[in-house]
Amino acid sequence: MKKNVTILFMMITCILFSGCAAQQQVVSDEPVCLPNTLPPQAMQSAETVLLKMHFDIEKNDLEARFIRTRPLSGAQFFEFWRKDNASAFARGQANLHSIRRIVELDFSPENTTTCIQCRVNVSRLSIPERPIQGFSYMGGLYTDSHTREQTLDVGRERTEGIEWLDIGPDHDLEQKILELIQRDIQKGTS
Repeated sequence: MKKNVTILFMMITCILFSGCAAQQQVVSDEPVCLPNTLPPQAMQSAETVLLKMHFDIEKNDLEARFIRTRPLSGAQFFEFWRKDNASAFARGQANLHSIRRIVELDFSPENTTTCIQCRVNVSRLSIPERPIQGFSYMGGLYTDSHTREQTLDVGRERTEGIEWLDIGPDHDLEQKILELIQRDIQKGTS
């Protein structure tokens, strides 16, 4: 009996502390270098990859060798066709919060090689708190819900406090984008 209690206690302890480990991400500020690739070819492949991931291109400057996308809201669990959540953490974050991502790519030529630096900036929507007047009003705290339409109703005094807060880079998505660009270029040269 005492042995069973000890085993049960150890199992509960393992379950409780299993989620306390720090999240490990591959952090790489090193650019990916593609041999036998010129910047226009790399930029075309990058644009193709980003468009397939449903990003809209805001700036594509061939002279500056730079691409930036417009903000893209994080894919929700029911948007199975979207590929902008590169990890389970990103998937969870996109389903719990209103987040958006902006991708920036820099292309550096070195002889016949082009090096690509990718940055994905993630920001989260912050809405000022509103006092709860009672549990019966909780459902309409921020929304004005009807059977046909749901709208965000923050109020004029809180509208000025709405902002997008920078929550850091998404290194997993950066790596995924660079891998897809490499694959696209290799597919084109084969």
